[in-house]
This record gives sequence, structure tokens and C-alpha cells, in this order.
Amino acid sequence: MSNIIQDTENIVLNGLNINDILTLAGKISEQEDYGKFRFRASNRWINGAKSKTSIQGFFTGGEENTERSQALFVDADQPLFLAGSNTAPNPVEHFLHALTSCLTTTLIYHASVHGFVVEAIETNAEGDMNSKGFFGISETVTKGYKRIRVSISVKSEAGVEELTELAMHSPVYEMVSKAVPVELTLLTF
Repeated sequence: MSNIIQDTENIVLNGLNINDILTLAGKISEQEDYGKFRFRASNRWINGAKSKTSIQGFFTGGEENTERSQALFVDADQPLFLAGSNTAPNPVEHFLHALTSCLTTTLIYHASVHGFVVEAIETNAEGDMNSKGFFGISETVTKGYKRIRVSISVKSEAGVEELTELAMHSPVYEMVSKAVPVELTLLTF
């Protein structure tokens, strides 16, 4: 594995300011709570299979971050085949989006601070699932993905082994592959 770039002043590689990334990493390594994040999403049902998620504030660096003056919105729906209106990706497609975009982002950040020029990255994911679990038709069938296959194609001077090691820093990949525990509370109002 190549070393992290040391003299980073005014270096922009792969569209990223290396000094900004390393300054942030330095603060995170020096201050225990600086790198702790709490992200939030709030979803509201619209109608039928449609819902809208609002994402705005988050906690990091030991305080609430208010850099987003307005919320970001992500819509979800279902294909016509699944009785939806087909106006937006469905939640399991959003899950694949989260996985592929996190792998891509992680790879470009780490490749950049290691000094690798990257000309292109294409990350694809495909998940297998059986809807018998979701519809309650079978209690023995998994409700979610049974298997996910990811392929990443990278045009770079770096080798496959180096790039794979860098991509493995992806938080979403780790959450998926290690099945992070989820606490669920449901209330009525």
C-alpha cells in the first residue's frame, strides 16, 4: 500500500482537496468525540406506496451541525409490478444506492489521500430477494436480501489489491456485511 500524501498544501486530486481531508482526519484522531456522528432521517407516508424522507441536521464534532439551511428530500415508491406508482426507487433499491455510493465515495477519498489518480469508477450492485417473506406468505423466507453481489470497475494506476483494501473502509459495506443491530420502537398517535 502506498503512503498517505505528506505535503498536501493546495493539492487537489480526483476533485478532492487532500489538505481538507487530512485536516479532518487529524482532528478526528486527536479528539475522541470529534469523529462521532449521529445522522438522522425522517420519513412520512404520502399515499399508496409513496413516502418522502427528509434529511437535514446531524451531530458531529461534538455539536449539532447546522450547515444545511434546508432539508434534503429523498422519495421512495414501488414499481407498478409491486402495486406502486413507479415514481421513485423503492427502499431496497435505495439500500443498493447507499451501498454502491458509499463504496465509490470511500474508494475515491482513500485513493486520493494515498496519491492514486483515478480516472473512473463504476460500482454496480445486484441483490436477490424473495417477496414471500415481505408478504407474510412464508415465515421461513428471509424478508430482505438473501445475497448482494457488488462489482467495482476502476480505471487507475493502482492495483486491484490496493484498491480493494481502500474500498473496505466503507461504513455502509461494513454495516451490510456485519449486519448492524437495529433498535425499533413503534408508537401510535
